[in-house]
Amino acid sequence: MAIERRVRFTEEFFDRLDELLPEERSADGTPSATDFLVFELPSIRDRLAADALDATLMTERSSVRISITSGVLVDRIALYMLVGSTEVVVFDLDLDIGWE
Repeated sequence: MAIERRVRFTEEFFDRLDELLPEERSADGTPSATDFLVFELPSIRDRLAADALDATLMTERSSVRISITSGVLVDRIALYMLVGSTEVVVFDLDLDIGWE
């Protein structure tokens, strides 16, 4: 039976999210940071909690893993994290929202 890991998002993750997305949804439909937190993050968190190793790929740094997925509002989402035996620490992300 798989152990569900605790998933934690660092302050740096939220700072980066605020850099990438506006505070409010824009007139052209670009999602806001709040939209991302409400519509994208819950399913990502659930997938990482359930099986972080199968939901991620190794990077050139052995301690860092990456999850690449698509979302409801964001075309491509890349999350960078440390995966431990009981916890996943997500510390950075990149987004391609496809609105450009």
